[in-house]
Order: sequence, then C-alpha cells, then structure tokens
Amino acid sequence: MIIKSSGKTDIGLVREINEDSIRLLPDKNLFIVCDGMGGHNAGEVASATACDTIGSLYANFFDRLLSDESIHLPRVFPPSTDVLTKAVRIANHTIYKRASSDPSLSGMGTTIVAVAIEKNIMTVLHVGDSRVYRYHNNKLTPLTIDHSWAAELEQSEQITPEEAKNLVNRNVITRALGVKDSVEIDVAARKIFEDDIYILCSDGLCGFVDDPDIKQVAKDSKGDIEKITGDLVKMANDRGGLDNVSIITLKIVGGVDSSDLQELATVTVDGEPTEYYEAEEQWALSAAEPVQEAVEEPEDNPGGGKGRLLAFAFITIVIIVVFYLIFKG
Repeated sequence: MIIKSSGKTDIGLVREINEDSIRLLPDKNLFIVCDGMGGHNAGEVASATACDTIGSLYANFFDRLLSDESIHLPRVFPPSTDVLTKAVRIANHTIYKRASSDPSLSGMGTTIVAVAIEKNIMTVLHVGDSRVYRYHNNKLTPLTIDHSWAAELEQSEQITPEEAKNLVNRNVITRALGVKDSVEIDVAARKIFEDDIYILCSDGLCGFVDDPDIKQVAKDSKGDIEKITGDLVKMANDRGGLDNVSIITLKIVGGVDSSDLQELATVTVDGEPTEYYEAEEQWALSAAEPVQEAVEEPEDNPGGGKGRLLAFAFITIVIIVVFYLIFKG
C-alpha cells in the first residue's frame, strides 16, 4: 500500500496573514490541518504550535507516549489512535499555557483535523469546524461533524440544514484547541480501501464551497490529487477568497485488506483530569527540543568501535608478553 499526499495552504484574497498551518509527515503517515484564531498574530502561533507539537510527539516519541500510564486514555484504542489523541491533548495544554502567560497571545486557539494511517486503519481526529471528507466510487462522505453553533442546532433538529446555512453567526465554533486547559476530542478509527481519496480542509474551503462542488472537483480530477488540491484552493479564492484556505489530499494506492477490521464509530474523548497536567507539560518540553539523531563514528576513528577493539587487542598482547617474560625469567 502507498499513500500519496498533496498539501497547500493559501492566504486567500482578503486576510493580511495566514493563520492556517498544515503538516504532512508521509514517512509517519500523519497529516494535519489547523485553522488558528485570535487577535494580532496569535492564531498563527496557535495553529503552528499545534502542528509542531503533535508532529514532534507522534514522529519522535511514539512508543514512549503509547506506554506512558501517567496520561492514559479512558478506553483502549489502536496504537496510532492512542498516541495521536494524547498528542492533541498535550498540544491543547501547551497552547493554553502560552496564551495564559503572554498577554499578546491571550484568547488564541485553533481548530484541528488530523489523520494517521496505521496498516489498514485510519484514525480521524478533530476539534472545531475543519473537516475530513472521503471520496470513493463517485460518492463524497463527510467524516467529521463541525463543532459549531449551527451544526449542533442542526444535529439536535432544532433547525433545518437550509436554516443552518443562513443562520447569523453560523461559523461560531463550540470547541477549539487552546481556549481551555482541557478539550473534548472527537476520534474515530475507519477502514481504508484501495483508491480511497481523503480531503482534509479548513473552513476557508467548506465555509464557501458546498459539498456537491467539492465532489465535482474530485470527480473531474480522475484521481490526480495535486489537481484536487490546487483546484479546491482556486475555487475557494474564486468564491471571494474571504478566508485562509488549506487543503491536504490523500490517495490510497495498492491493495488493502480491511475485511476483518472493526471500525470505531466516532467517540468523544473527554478532557483529561488536572493530575495529567504536569506530565503533559513535560511532554510539551520534549516536543519542543530538537531530536538528536545517533551518529555512527567512522570506522577509522580511534574513538569508534573499531578503534576501541584494536586498542583492547593491543593491551591484551602486551600483558601476555609481559607475563611470558616474567615467568621465563
């Protein structure tokens, strides 16, 4: 199985800065879209902090984070789901602490959608109104439900979908990373299949482009994910470019056997208890530190493994010769 990926973030036509951040870690099969919010440049800080923290923890501390019982989750998940959820919790706490300690960053936060693929299962995780779509067999399926005022009224059947589209302040979100010291996270584990296409996006796309238009772009692309990414960014800008827009497009190539897998329906993981905070702060420090890769010493380096072996052999020979001369004498 091969996972092809394409990503782009664009400032749009109106905003002065781009508060979106994306991360593509294809060697770890991890992909993240964050849409920051807050005054001045704080949204940009929040989204970048989330991407950096989650990416570093997932890429460099996977096994340690998985086995850390001091921040265990309330239920058993597949390993990639477990680690990604913990990393998002840590990112939330990191952003909140930064916002609380720096007045210029007060009130900052970010939405997030993240996808991690492990063998034949995909973890889909989100907080806020950024989205993930699946396109397969000419069908576009949303895999996330917005954490927004309008979406929640629609889900509770207090308003119709049409009313939700026209609702004043419909984009007010009810969850985001960094605005509280803990956060509720929606998590699902889904089967993947050959030729699946996944689209991760900020609301700079889905807030201005309807699902049927997104589906048409995917259909017209004939599986070309670079074209999907570029055409969707262009479409958002053609509709006014009123917001930053970020897209990551994925395609599953090659046979995938998901027949025996059980999907995990979307569950909400509650915010962590306060006793987790100290451990999370330590993990945040680890995520921020550069990872030192082990460097093998050259074989001709006397301080290296070969040099030490030769030195040991030489000393051994000297000792043998000395003992031989003593006993001979």
